[in-house]
Amino acid sequence: MGKKSSIYKSQKIDNIQMENIAHVRAERDALVYANSCWIVELYYMFQDSLNLYIVMEFLPGGDLMSLLMKRDILTENEARFYSAEIALAINAIHQLNFIHRDIKPDNLGHIKIADFGLCTGLKKSHSTDFYKNLMDENKCMSLASKLVELSTLSRSETWKNRRRKLAYSTVGTPDYIAPEVFASAGYGNACDWWSLGVITYEMLIGRISAFYFVGYPPFCADYPQQTYKNILNWRETLTFPPDVPISVLAVDLIQQFCSDVSTRFNSLAEVKEHPFYNHVDWQHIRYY
Repeated sequence: MGKKSSIYKSQKIDNIQMENIAHVRAERDALVYANSCWIVELYYMFQDSLNLYIVMEFLPGGDLMSLLMKRDILTENEARFYSAEIALAINAIHQLNFIHRDIKPDNLGHIKIADFGLCTGLKKSHSTDFYKNLMDENKCMSLASKLVELSTLSRSETWKNRRRKLAYSTVGTPDYIAPEVFASAGYGNACDWWSLGVITYEMLIGRISAFYFVGYPPFCADYPQQTYKNILNWRETLTFPPDVPISVLAVDLIQQFCSDVSTRFNSLAEVKEHPFYNHVDWQHIRYY
């Protein structure tokens, strides 16, 4: 009996115009060499005169974004489980000497990393230059004056609206991207650990809105430009609402992920040592 599969179609002209041919080949190589239960399996690729077709493992369970849309926030035990699995998946990518750069809930199943650059990396909105150019839209305003200070309630409402739009949109969001990715000085695989910190925050931090909790990432704002600036100024914008129940260990974990690149977690071994994961069975977590 044949395997079920999913097929992604990418127009060749888009790849040529966006100068992404080398990038597509590099990401294709990453999936070919990956032999991990944490990474979506690539079956094969083919093409016709107009399109490139990517045939991959079919993952029917949905993604983390869908779960958060349904649940809004998770319990701390659930967040511990999913963040531990994501950490193992990130490590699997890094062992291939690749950096994902786009770790976010809609690229995560239970737990397999998908959209391994083959999909999201081909979109203009996921280009670093796309977000750099946002700085030019309002040159008359200083960076500090453009920091967004939404109330907890406003942020949760804003994100709930944006999340549902993103689920059906091809336009990306900078919410999960590390600040150094926006800079021109280069970056390493620590940027993926930053993304895990943002996701962990979103899984745990919410605000009562219309009789339910709404989770949101720490740097969300009304517009991507504002989110971009919040990320660059993370020392001021990474805050934890005092009225939201979250353990000291969870706060410390997020702060270890979302920190300066020189002090940030930089390996799975470092992540495993954090007390938040003291009772995680890393060897058998895949089979829970």
